[in-house]
Amino acid sequence: MKRKESGTSTMSSEPNSIDVWEAFLDPQGDFSLPDFSAVTPASLIAAVRAATDFARSEVEGIVDDENDPTFVSTTVRFESATIPMARVGAVVAAVESNHFRPELADAVAEVWDRLSAARTRIFLNVDLFHRIEQVPSTDLNPEDKRQQELTVEEFVRAGARLGEEERDQMSTIAAELTTLGTSFSRALQKDTRELAVHLGEVDQLAGLSEDQIAAAANRAAERDEDGYLLPLNNFTQQLVLESLESSETRRQVLDNSTSRGARGGEGDTRTQVADITALRALQAKLLGYPSYSSFAIDNQTAGGPDAAADIVSSLIAPANAQLAEELTQVKERYGLDDVAAEDVKHHLAQYRADEFGIDADEVAKYFEFDTVLNEGVFRAATGLYGVAFAPHEAVTAWHEDVRAFEATDANERPLGLILIDPYSRDTKRGGAWMGELVTSSRLTGHLPVVTLSLNLAKPGEGRPTLLNPTELNTLFHEFGHVLHGLFANSTYPSTAGTAVPRDYVEFPSQLNEMWRFHPQVLPHYAKHVDTGEPMPESLVTALVDSEKFGQGFNTTEYLAAAMLDLSWHSLEAGEHITDVLAFESEVLAAAGFTTLVPPRYRTTYFGHIFASGYAAGYYSYLYSEVIAAWVSEWFEAQGGLSREAGTAFREAILAPGYSLDPMSAVERFFGTRPDVAPLLRRRGLAEPVDTEAAPTEPEDVAGQAAAAETVEAQPDAHPNHALVAEVLEAKGIEPQITLFTDATPTAASAAEKVGVDVGAIANSLVFSSGGDPVLIMTSGAHRVDTEFVADQLGIDSLDRADKDLVRTATGQVIGGVAPCGHPRPIPTYVDTALKDYPVLWAAAGTPNSMMPLTYEQLLAITGGKEITVVEEGAEG
Repeated sequence: MKRKESGTSTMSSEPNSIDVWEAFLDPQGDFSLPDFSAVTPASLIAAVRAATDFARSEVEGIVDDENDPTFVSTTVRFESATIPMARVGAVVAAVESNHFRPELADAVAEVWDRLSAARTRIFLNVDLFHRIEQVPSTDLNPEDKRQQELTVEEFVRAGARLGEEERDQMSTIAAELTTLGTSFSRALQKDTRELAVHLGEVDQLAGLSEDQIAAAANRAAERDEDGYLLPLNNFTQQLVLESLESSETRRQVLDNSTSRGARGGEGDTRTQVADITALRALQAKLLGYPSYSSFAIDNQTAGGPDAAADIVSSLIAPANAQLAEELTQVKERYGLDDVAAEDVKHHLAQYRADEFGIDADEVAKYFEFDTVLNEGVFRAATGLYGVAFAPHEAVTAWHEDVRAFEATDANERPLGLILIDPYSRDTKRGGAWMGELVTSSRLTGHLPVVTLSLNLAKPGEGRPTLLNPTELNTLFHEFGHVLHGLFANSTYPSTAGTAVPRDYVEFPSQLNEMWRFHPQVLPHYAKHVDTGEPMPESLVTALVDSEKFGQGFNTTEYLAAAMLDLSWHSLEAGEHITDVLAFESEVLAAAGFTTLVPPRYRTTYFGHIFASGYAAGYYSYLYSEVIAAWVSEWFEAQGGLSREAGTAFREAILAPGYSLDPMSAVERFFGTRPDVAPLLRRRGLAEPVDTEAAPTEPEDVAGQAAAAETVEAQPDAHPNHALVAEVLEAKGIEPQITLFTDATPTAASAAEKVGVDVGAIANSLVFSSGGDPVLIMTSGAHRVDTEFVADQLGIDSLDRADKDLVRTATGQVIGGVAPCGHPRPIPTYVDTALKDYPVLWAAAGTPNSMMPLTYEQLLAITGGKEITVVEEGAEG
């Protein structure tokens, strides 16, 4: 690429010019792949020291340069300075997540501490920031100009413009968060291992296949134990729950799964959760944001936490309705009065099998892993993008199970290397993921090295690895990430491939799921493992038709986890939740979730948001799926596996990474922005709509989803409404209580529902002062600074009340607490910020009710004292 900036420069920052890899690991072949057999505690420490020393030296060189700053001498040199740190971090992440040996624990923790400290020092270096900020950008080409802008933005978001005292605080917080994240991961891994379900008798595993029983016996033998061991995967719901016939075994599996991180001892994560969320809130406040979610989502595709919360909230009612219908069908078919939490997944699978004629064991025989990989996943990528894959020998990876494949394009030019690690082991974290050992970029000239990790049960000797439909979907999903990394075509590593916003990065992976049952792909790989016969057309049809049954369940458990994430990261500075499980229960109850279906992740084992970079970002899967569902219908309109469509899509959408604004690229390529209708059809939450209808802007996603609700029942009045109305009438106020079909669990969703500014929502927040309730009516535009308010009231502390205290004090539940109508008077304080709104809206005793009041009326019905709940100037 030719730059418009005159002159050339020899980059002393070239990563290969330093001894990082000689001090660490010897590269293998053409792909700069490290030799993982050389990983030792000493080599890890040597590598991170070399990388951070190099970065420090380069930063000093940039700052001390007496020449005027230019893009090449300053911004590009800075980009190159951090590449060795990123490479070391990628290697350590691969080792830690895939094969974490106990002897590496201290060294790995030190690596993360050193990398975090180095990064913090760099991004809070005011002199460096000033040099970068002074780089002229007028004559830069578009990609370089965007790189310059993103670099400046990254410094600002790190705190480079803060005062010295605030920068010191940011540095301390960053170090503490790194330590806490590592501690959370260690504790969760330990507790997950210890809570693997150990069974002594084979009868307890009735319903599992022979291969599954053999795998359970092998896992027990690996630990030198008798009997059988069922390891836990990341999710709350374990796959074996579908097949296990014993309700007692199912109960033990679900109990063990939901107990992770909350049993006390070394595996308990509640302290880490409380401290992480409090520190993130403080971090956001220092940067001028009211909450961490506001900070985290500010530079995402959604644009802000209200948009994220709205799309989650708007789907709760239709998902609950779908779940209720599914459970009704199950009860009617099997003559059940009730369904226990541990039996829901089992009965849904049983119904799916009976209704659609699907035998789970028989289906798995058509999905043999190697055949699926070569004739399904690889073949689809070849047909769509012209990419070929071949085994790459003589690679030493982190474990003997890892397989390497070289990818080449249609012109037989190398694209990159893929390392696939399919099997579960005690030293591997749960779940499935894609990673990047080496990021492709024109700056370095490196080809990408990407990883794909699964947690399949390793079969017995000589037995095939068979996938169930969920594992099949996971393989196609993760390979979508792999393709995104392989196709990277950016100048700078920091914007290459998957280095895009969290609520966009899942789009390519979710899109790739469309090919697993596609008629142009499935016949090539869905062949019986014993006979080689293709899957019967009737079974294919049954599989496709059965996809939508259970979507109410799947959507509900996902939405619950997403709402937990947003709620934890909507805390404001000063709020420190000590009763983690009570907070979780309150959030879920207020949002209208049933206790019958636990969140996909409970707080204490929600590694995505506390240890994996998805903080305030778990909504991303839903937001990305809006795009993926829409684009999948576009591909169908192009004829499915169209090389022409695939090549154009790859070049315009996948290859640029973050060197272009992703949604601008989507709009430019497709001529419009995706709407939510395909997502609703995909999840079975709405009837198909006219494909010729005018497209809708993504800002309207929540509104469209709400409009698609199929719940027609009118909401019932509640005794609490009468108690509230009685107080209003006694004060000469005409009650105007409005009921909704769904709950309004956040101020944002309440404001959206009644069409007002979020600041006009009068939140009724119950706090505890030494065990006694205190009610604070505060504006929805901010939360209560508890330390500040406690000082004003002359009390030692002010803590959020748990659900039991809220119910006892108010007779109501969190999310529906009214300003009045309580069993007995509660000391009440009213936020003076509410004066700014002529009409306020408050809950009326239930989470699905609201009522309008003036500020004077609010004071009258509460008898409250006026108070300022946030220190002046504290919100930026």
